[in-house]
Amino acid sequence: MDLPGTDAALLRTALDNINTSICIVDENCIVKFWNAEAVRFYKIPAREIVGKPVTEFFPKALIPKVIQEQKAYEDVYNNPKEGYYIVISAVPLYDGQNRLIGGISIDKDITDYINTQALLEKTSDNIKLLEEQINAINRNQYSFSGIIGKTPAFREAVQLCRDVSDSAISVLLLGESGTGKEVIARGIHAESKRKGPFIPINCSAIPASLFESELFGYEGGAFTGAQRKGKIGKIEAADKGTLFLDEIGDLPLAMQPKLLRVLETNRLSRLGSDTEVRVDVRIIAATNLDLKKKVDAGSFRQDLFYRLNSIMVNLPALRERKEDIPLFIRHFLETYCMAYGVNIPRIPDELLTVLQAYTWEGNIRELKNVMERVVILHKKKDTPQIDARILPEYIFKQSGIPLPPDRETRNLDLTETIRRVEKTTILTALEKAGGNIGKAAVLLNIPRTSLYYKLKKHGIAVEKSVVETS
Repeated sequence: MDLPGTDAALLRTALDNINTSICIVDENCIVKFWNAEAVRFYKIPAREIVGKPVTEFFPKALIPKVIQEQKAYEDVYNNPKEGYYIVISAVPLYDGQNRLIGGISIDKDITDYINTQALLEKTSDNIKLLEEQINAINRNQYSFSGIIGKTPAFREAVQLCRDVSDSAISVLLLGESGTGKEVIARGIHAESKRKGPFIPINCSAIPASLFESELFGYEGGAFTGAQRKGKIGKIEAADKGTLFLDEIGDLPLAMQPKLLRVLETNRLSRLGSDTEVRVDVRIIAATNLDLKKKVDAGSFRQDLFYRLNSIMVNLPALRERKEDIPLFIRHFLETYCMAYGVNIPRIPDELLTVLQAYTWEGNIRELKNVMERVVILHKKKDTPQIDARILPEYIFKQSGIPLPPDRETRNLDLTETIRRVEKTTILTALEKAGGNIGKAAVLLNIPRTSLYYKLKKHGIAVEKSVVETS
């Protein structure tokens, strides 16, 4: 750069302190200036590149084109060297007589941005792949083929759900708590091949004051305590998928017409917004209540009831599916044995008899919890088969089947415990005394008359040897 010493130094210092790569070439594309940022970014020292053709280092450089065409280019994306990405602006340079004397290029480094974008695209592809894999796993896990049960009434209910799964029609699942309504709902979703998610919501678990924001979402600042950016609602989250409304009978009355409108128009407005959002959501509802009675009582809208029960499916209670109980027992036994690292034991017939005789008011959920308890307690015993005595005592009492002998659960009746201990002690003393009443009385430290009384009380007869008569 042919400038006076002070001016040249001042200009060079200024250009070296700019956080942008600057390259100046002459009319033959020979590099005349290479600033400090260009050295840092391209890792090429100035002494190596200055005085040499720029194309020797950057075959795809833009500046030779600028010199040749005598035309400026602004904010052009360029990849001058492998691994380097820039946005470049380059212009030709002229002297006072308008003669071409060179050109200047200013390179803005976007390598980090491009690499980040590539990483995000790769991550996005990976997430999409994972979502597809998860959806496939969910379809397999919750498909109707994996649902347990061979009772005719239950199989008919499953077949009905299967027949309507690939439609958009609403389904109302009826049945006691714990009968597997959510499992069936997930099965319908899996068979429907809808691309969106399965979003469950328990209508009885959300306070009435929060229900609208939970279901419909809200705009930022819609109410005190709202997130600044707002929040998407469950319905919107289930777009292209399925919304499962469990315990629909507890849906607040004020919310029912709003839900009905979504069902009829496929549109909703977030709380605090006037803009409508279009959604494509399949509704599956479930309840253990008699919705018709709630309609008659005025606590559930009749129009919503008829909109929800386009297909109504009754799931039988577990006590009505006796033949399915052994299937569930084996399934939960295998599941929890794997979870707790236990070898799968044999199930004795007496255990199956007791469990089939029990009424299971909590249905499948209760049986599942009992089997987890059985596996945990069995793990401590380490025996080849399950000891029926580790079942909860209330199951024996309710089923009407006597407790197994030598049950570990102690009788806490103090009078009975004293009677049993007294009788055992007397029998032991008589055995040691060879059946001699006098010697036994001495061992027991009681008068002979008292011993005779206790022998009669406990039904113990003594001849030559001790014989227990009851």
